[in-house]
Amino acid sequence: MPAEGYNVGCYLIDRLVEAGCGHLFGVPGDYNLRFLDDVMAAEDFQWVGCANELNAAYSADGYARIRRIGALLTTYGVGELSAVNGVAGAYAEMNPVIHIVGGPAQKDQNAHSMMHHTLGDGLFHHFGLMSEQISCSTAYLRELHYARDIDKVIQDVLFEKRPGYIVLPLDVATAPAEPPLAPLLRRPYELSDVSCRQLAEAVDEKLRNAKRPAALVGYHCDRFLCQEGAQRLVDDAHIPFAHMLLGKGTLNEQSPNYIGCYYGATSPDNLRTTVEDADVCILVGVRFHDFGTGYFTQKLDQNRKIEIKPHSVTIGSKHYQQIPMAKALEIVREVALKYADSWPTVHTKPERIREPTSEKFSAYHFWREMQAGLQPNDILVVDQGTSSSATAGLVMPEHTNVIVQCLWGSIGYSIPAAFGAQMAAPDRRVILVVGDGSAQLTVQEWGTFLRHDLRSMIFLVNNDGYVIERVIHGWNAEYNDIAAWNWCPLIKALSTTVQPDTQIVNEPGVALAALKKYSGHREKLSFNEVILDRHELPVVNLSWKPN
Repeated sequence: MPAEGYNVGCYLIDRLVEAGCGHLFGVPGDYNLRFLDDVMAAEDFQWVGCANELNAAYSADGYARIRRIGALLTTYGVGELSAVNGVAGAYAEMNPVIHIVGGPAQKDQNAHSMMHHTLGDGLFHHFGLMSEQISCSTAYLRELHYARDIDKVIQDVLFEKRPGYIVLPLDVATAPAEPPLAPLLRRPYELSDVSCRQLAEAVDEKLRNAKRPAALVGYHCDRFLCQEGAQRLVDDAHIPFAHMLLGKGTLNEQSPNYIGCYYGATSPDNLRTTVEDADVCILVGVRFHDFGTGYFTQKLDQNRKIEIKPHSVTIGSKHYQQIPMAKALEIVREVALKYADSWPTVHTKPERIREPTSEKFSAYHFWREMQAGLQPNDILVVDQGTSSSATAGLVMPEHTNVIVQCLWGSIGYSIPAAFGAQMAAPDRRVILVVGDGSAQLTVQEWGTFLRHDLRSMIFLVNNDGYVIERVIHGWNAEYNDIAAWNWCPLIKALSTTVQPDTQIVNEPGVALAALKKYSGHREKLSFNEVILDRHELPVVNLSWKPN
């Protein structure tokens, strides 16, 4: 506890820790420095300074995907606007990140003073109004209602699985406060017994005559922590299931019922027909988006679907409200077990990345070696583009997390997201795969990896530019070219105290050897520059096209 005693900032810290957040990512600024003193003095809460506010937002997002809540601190105006892109991505992909903004003192706001980091008009709500569009809950803290407002934002964020926004003025941060008197209650999900009974009857009618059911699993299943219930459903009723790319790794891909990653018309034929020709397809937390469906080429008959959503279920044209996903999975499983013995055993196996057709080192060599080198409990982080595309063709070991931002799709996301994930799970192996074009946007955060002596594995895919953009449009266009960087010396230059192991990967076997070498105890960060041709097509065809 700081010498000045317990204050509003301390209350905010205590509630964040109680919610499961142990780190605060951000950049210091004069409007948040006093609050940072309390952060530094707090137990079980660690400050993590990042290279810039955008990277801090990405880091908090990656952290939240593992710890289920993250926190970000910026200063007013210049800092918070730099973080907006990262917070928007967390909003789009449903990751609970609390954005705390150190703001000008309340007395200066009341006086409409022309303060720095403002627009010079004496008004102080411009930036908060912007953030309201990418936040599920916002609060401008005042001394009188600080506890109510802090609690509400955290409760809303945990309930909605989306970012929240809190402005903490300088003088409010240091105002005297009382510690929480009771644990923070979680907002309960609405549950209607009537809806549950009606759903059970509708599911029974749907599954009673089913001969070839299938399931499709998306990212909402992960965000609402329903992996266990969904896994019981598909395994106990031996229902073949596929992942969407946004949601990959949610369930156990070593299950005999796993058939691969579904992405519309260009999915492997056996997988596509299993999903699309199923007489009943159970969708668990699925949202269809362009990149994940081969630009909306999925063909699923609405009358054959049971769509399990976070708070409701849709069957045909009927919507069964006030049923949380976890409860819906229980109901569907109970009904499915009545008929499962008549359903065929799954024979469709996931299609792997095909063998290289030449001995010359290529993306096929690299990604097959990645598949061979992955281990249970790994965290694989890939950037948008050829890396995220290739991930669709991998089969994950048990208890492996996949972090991919393919809905928001902000290139450069993966480097700080991997940093956040490694901070969230220091004992797990984080493997980052990022292209050279994406890396040039957020490369500074490798310095923060080294500053914290993280022992992650980095594979920098050097294919001389924006290859996925070449695939979409401009095969040889100059606008898809980038500056050629000397990557191995560059990452070494980002720290004067901790040096990574670096190597060039340009022949078969080198990537797999690195993955095996750094599979157990890791003394250093491993940096591997993978040299590929500028015109190598993605190893998995997700039908990348603009329209």
